[in-house]
Amino acid sequence: MKKSRGPGFTLAEMMLTLGLVALVYALVSTILVQISRYVADGRKVARERYEFLNTVEILRYQLRSLYYPGATPGLMGARTQTDGQDSLRFLTTNGRTHKGVVEAGYRVQPRTDRAEDDAHEGLAPALFYREFRFRRAEFRTLDPHSEAPWKVLLDNVDVFEISYSAGGETWQREWEAPESPRRIRLRLGRGVNSNDSIVFDVTPGIGAPRW
Repeated sequence: MKKSRGPGFTLAEMMLTLGLVALVYALVSTILVQISRYVADGRKVARERYEFLNTVEILRYQLRSLYYPGATPGLMGARTQTDGQDSLRFLTTNGRTHKGVVEAGYRVQPRTDRAEDDAHEGLAPALFYREFRFRRAEFRTLDPHSEAPWKVLLDNVDVFEISYSAGGETWQREWEAPESPRRIRLRLGRGVNSNDSIVFDVTPGIGAPRW
């Protein structure tokens, strides 16, 4: 007569149960890690999209409030040696730092404060901004200035291209005239691992509303 088994689990049953628990735990952990990465990537994309659209709004707002003092040019747009990376200096009544009329400047250049690891990834340069109080003289050069150092406005930018139209029909890539352009067209695009790009027109007008 066989001896009946007492209460409890055999070693094989315990090993099987532990194996199943470990498998379920590994699956759940993998799913949670993937969800966490997905959420983090989504937040990063949303943050970058917000920064991009906010920069577009700042540019549009300032250019709609373009200021021309008369015989002196109120806007100076020029191409640089790098295609698609123009420079822009203009007078506006809506500065980011100072009240009244200011001289705003935009340019694309590499970041000097970026970590070496980031630099090795080949990230695109950044869009820089600076702002001076208005003075009735020629625009300042693009060289660094202690009064208003260049600061990063938008990172990872490889396209900052501007066109100008005197009558709204023909376009030119540079502007330095004593009268305001009728329309300004900007093309802004981000570089590595981003699809953010936009082309928009601005009709300058002193004291124009934000949109």
